[in-house]
Parts: sequence; structure tokens; C-alpha cells
Amino acid sequence: MNSDLVVEEFQGLYGPFNVSELVLQRIWLESAFDATRLRDGQGRQIETLFPGHWNRLDGPDFKSAALLIDGERVEGDVEVHFSDKDWYAHGHHENAAFDDVVLHVVYHPVAVNSRPTKTRRGQRVPTISLVDLLWYDLEAYAVDDSLQKSTGVSNEAAVEMLLVEMLWDRRATLISGARERWREKLRFAAHRIEALGWESACHTTALEILGYRANRIPMLRVAGEWPLERVRAQCPSWETLWNSGGDLWSVIGTRPANHPWARVEQYLKWVESKPNWPDLLLEHGSSLPDGGRIDSSSCPEFRKKHGLRNLQRWFHRELAVGSVSGSKLNTLVCDGFLPLLAAKLERDYGALWFHWYPGDAPESLQRGLKRLEVVQGREHPAANGWIQGLLQRRLEEQHASLGKG
Repeated sequence: MNSDLVVEEFQGLYGPFNVSELVLQRIWLESAFDATRLRDGQGRQIETLFPGHWNRLDGPDFKSAALLIDGERVEGDVEVHFSDKDWYAHGHHENAAFDDVVLHVVYHPVAVNSRPTKTRRGQRVPTISLVDLLWYDLEAYAVDDSLQKSTGVSNEAAVEMLLVEMLWDRRATLISGARERWREKLRFAAHRIEALGWESACHTTALEILGYRANRIPMLRVAGEWPLERVRAQCPSWETLWNSGGDLWSVIGTRPANHPWARVEQYLKWVESKPNWPDLLLEHGSSLPDGGRIDSSSCPEFRKKHGLRNLQRWFHRELAVGSVSGSKLNTLVCDGFLPLLAAKLERDYGALWFHWYPGDAPESLQRGLKRLEVVQGREHPAANGWIQGLLQRRLEEQHASLGKG
């Protein structure tokens, strides 16, 4: 393993959070950021033709990369750090193994008066910062990666922790966790709207959710290369958008209805029928029932009082024109439409979000909620909020586990 590997502590949602440089390296490897805005400190545009071979031994993190710097092809190695100062702190400027580095990738912003990155031979190396290009927080990248790839904390661990509590306390714990999830989704939605604007935030979020889970990154790459305005103007085929995702698509074990190319095709049909769907969403959003703060209200009564079934039909028929349905539509509503609308209109749709119908979720979460007796027949049906609350407990357990590592 690379002896220079660094772990840095960040202040995350649940307190101090340790992130390994391996997370940054994976972000670079998968181009998991808005590559359309990739520029070095001199303002030159950087395009990644090939990120390089991931080197897990001593030496540069990526070997034999291919880049375009202001249109000129450059080949060589890539080194990844949290800060541009790490280049000198690790002695790379005196190490012949780093003479062929052609790009220095860092997380933190590079100060204007920062010392230029140079090799042992005095060659200046362009430096780029990823912090403003990431699609979500570094902590979210780390946790998302660990949840998918680690064999650490499972749903069972979170369920076992809750089983020692009384039923009322279990519900209260999950409601509290759901509130935390809602606040975080609101914060992220507001940040995305501020960074991209309303239309692009809606477009990017919709494609990202259609890519859950395994194809989130290639879908975000499609959104970056194909803004909604460009899709409307050029009417690309699904094959064209598919090519924008590169070789990052995952199709192993995917059911036909959830195949990524099918999701891309669904979105194109959606845009073809409703080319200005973000405006339609915003217009309709102002008429959504507020619903108030997330609490322990009866889910069936809440759904009936606020007409959630009719709202679901509107999202399906009028907004998505039937192109997306079932649990994927519910995921779009809960992870996309409601947080975006709440952030844009400054209204509290938390209770609406909590009592909405379940979206895509692992079967283990559903089983866990039944085991906890939180979900029980018609009086206590499955709802997005209960799933989110249990997810929050799992994330907290995962975070605690990672923090000890």
C-alpha cells in the first residue's frame, strides 16, 4: 500500500468524520464530479481522456493518465491530495518517482499566494481543486461508498439497537432520524439550486435519482454534459446520452425495467412530452399542502386529509407523463421534487415527505421496520419517513464505525 496515504478529519453532519485519501482517489478515478468546470489555477480547461491506472503502491496515485489542457494532449501521472501543501509535506518535490506527474488533484481550494507545485526537475505541475465541483458533500461520497462496498454495519445492527427500546420510543427515535434526514435533504437541495439554478438542479436531480444506486455517477455525468436546454434543442437518442456515461455504467443483476438505458430512454420521453417540466413542477408546488412539521400523526389519516393519492397521480400523469411510475416515482418525489420545492419556495413539506409512499429501498429495511413493529398493517403502513428514520440510524452506526477506523 502507498505509505503516503492520509486520513483527514472533517466536521460532518454527525460530528468529526475521518475521510481517507482513497475516497478522493476513487472520485478522480470515476470522474465523480462536474468535469465540465474542471480548470487549473491558471484558468485552463482540463479534460480527462483517461484518469490513469490506479496505483495502490508507492509513487503517484495514477499512472499513465491522458489529459487535454486547453486542447493540448498531455500524458503522464496524477497525484491526489487533500491540500496542495501536501506535495511538499510528502517530499514529492525531491522524489524522482514524481518527475512525470502532469496534474496535481486536491480537495481544498488553492490559495492565490500558494507555493506552485513543482517536480524535482523544476517542472511546474497544474493543480486543480475538486471542492466546488463535487455533486454532494465529501462525507456523503465516503458514506455512500462504504454502504455499498463495505461489509461493516448492516441494517440488522440498527434494528437490534432499537429493539431494546419500547415501541413508542422506537417510533420517536425514527421520527427524530427522519427529521435529520429531511433537514439534510433541504440543505443539499438549497445548495444545488444556488449552484446550478432551478432548471439545472431539477434536471440533475432527476437523472441522478433515475440512476440510483449503482448508476448514480454516470447519470450525473450525463446531466453535466447534457443540460436540459441542450436536450431540448438537440433531441439526442438514448444511445448518445449513454455514451456520455462512459464505461461507468453498471448493469450486472439489473432488472429490465430498471436497466440504466431504459431509465435514460424514460427521461428522454419525459422531456419530449414536458420540455419545461421544472417550471411546471414549480408552478404546481405552490399549491401543495404544507402538512406541517414531522410528527407522530396517523399516516392513513394524513394521506386522506391531504390527498396524497391524487398528488401521486399528478406527479405520474401530468409531470412525468407516465414515463416513470411505482417506487421509482415515489423516490423522485421524496428525494427530488419535495426537497427542491421546499428549498425554492421556503415552505415546510416535511410531513408530506414523511408520510409519502415508500420509494426504492432495500427489502431488509422493510423487514426491519416490521420486526420493530413500526409498520403494522393498514393502521401503520410503510411510509417514506419510517424508512428514512431507519436509514439515519444505519448511517449513524456506519459513521461511528468509520470514525473508529
